[in-house]
Amino acid sequence: MSEYSGSALVVTWTTPTGTTILSGNQRSFSYTPSINLIDATSGSDANKNYITGVKDGSAAFEALLQAGSGTGGTASYSIECVEGKSGTLQWQPEGTATSKPKYSMPAICMGASYSYPYEDVVTVSVPFQQNGARVDGTN
Repeated sequence: MSEYSGSALVVTWTTPTGTTILSGNQRSFSYTPSINLIDATSGSDANKNYITGVKDGSAAFEALLQAGSGTGGTASYSIECVEGKSGTLQWQPEGTATSKPKYSMPAICMGASYSYPYEDVVTVSVPFQQNGARVDGTN
């Protein structure tokens, strides 16, 4: 079997002001590719017909929020993960070992949102909108 745990995930967010390691206290990360469909139905077609348009995608990251200015801290997210900030999102689901998969894409951060439950851990969620071509490769 070749299963692996999500704990190996490494996610980085690189902007003109530097690179922030988002992973370490992650709860989840997801990438959702999509594509526009162009309706090509006409005439006496009994069923819809489509042709593919341009590709798109989005990613979402959730982690436990740490206090202070260290990695995973409130300061990191409030400075680097503000809405509208552009950069490069990179994720390595199986870690950084040689030959393991690595993905990256130019993206726009949609802004960090925080959850402060009364009797549970504080979390941060950061959605990203793909802003160009995704690159699939290996370490």
